Amino acid sequence: MNLLFLDSIDRATFGGYENWILLVAEYFAARNHGVTLAGRPDSEYLRRGRNLPGSIDLLELDISGDFNPATISRIRRELSERRIDIMTVNFNKDVRLGGLAARWQGDTRVVWRVGLDITSAGWAHRVLTPKLVDGVVVPSESLKRQVMRHGYLSDDMVTVIYNGTADKTFVRPNPEAARELRHKYHLAADSVVAVSVGRFVDQKGHVYLVEAAPEIVRSHPEIRFLWLGDGPHETMLRERIAELGLGDYFVFAGMLDTIDLELAGADLMIHPAVEEPFSHAILECMRAGLPIAASRVGGIPEAVVDNESALLVPAKQPRALALAVVSLLDRPNVMASFGEANQKRWYQHFRLDTMMTRFEDYFTAMLARAH
Repeated sequence: MNLLFLDSIDRATFGGYENWILLVAEYFAARNHGVTLAGRPDSEYLRRGRNLPGSIDLLELDISGDFNPATISRIRRELSERRIDIMTVNFNKDVRLGGLAARWQGDTRVVWRVGLDITSAGWAHRVLTPKLVDGVVVPSESLKRQVMRHGYLSDDMVTVIYNGTADKTFVRPNPEAARELRHKYHLAADSVVAVSVGRFVDQKGHVYLVEAAPEIVRSHPEIRFLWLGDGPHETMLRERIAELGLGDYFVFAGMLDTIDLELAGADLMIHPAVEEPFSHAILECMRAGLPIAASRVGGIPEAVVDNESALLVPAKQPRALALAVVSLLDRPNVMASFGEANQKRWYQHFRLDTMMTRFEDYFTAMLARAH
């Protein structure tokens, strides 16, 4: 089959959805499906797509308004010329531009892969969305309930397919990775590294970890918080960390192309999200065998098991988060047990092959119904 992934993400941003697209694109291209990535010129999304192995086409689009006739016409032409069977779309803008183009073209099926609840009760959503998409895929039961709450997306229209990550081997303990990581970031050899992965936006809740940090540091001054990501809240976070006198405890590593070393050499993950339909970052840390302290929100309780592989706490409560982290740090044997449980659970439920098989079956069934 021929697939096109339409994503109008801005040029500088690369988030979890874009990471998902690249994983899916590489997998389907390796299985001899036709794959096209469509987005804005010079976007980070297409830049990284250009570096993927295999035969993957890139389509640069001038994207402006939700109903721009020139963009719709261009997408329609590309769908026909490339014989696209299925187009996945991301934002509401993509639903409208891609959906109208597909309906005009007549053959391409449209799948809205929703990674974050951006549905609305507005008329454009209620009237247009059910007519422009043939199916909706979400990564958790929690998100399915959210996107259905307005009533215009029916239960049989929304399918849950859990995220997955590619197979990689992580062995714990890994003294070599631990030494290399601490050398890379100029940390003491005996420091305990807590990694957090995600963009600096409201959704990820970094500010609540900052507020929890003083209590954590008082109990475990060897802790260092390694943050992997970037985003609009970085300046605010740095300023608050400085106000608390904790600058020596936080490391801003930026947005990295690969975080294998960071996960292999870290000791635990802290994920203070306030909204998280299903965290790709948590899956990566589960695969790496890390114990996790996280918020009990969205799809997180569907990924980890509270008190078996993670400690989950209410969101936006720094005190509860601090107590959970300290509880883990006080019990190295529990940290090791949680890490092992996470790695086992990832292998059983959240491997990339598992996700891809479900998507391939889903796409195949959709095309069979269309014909």
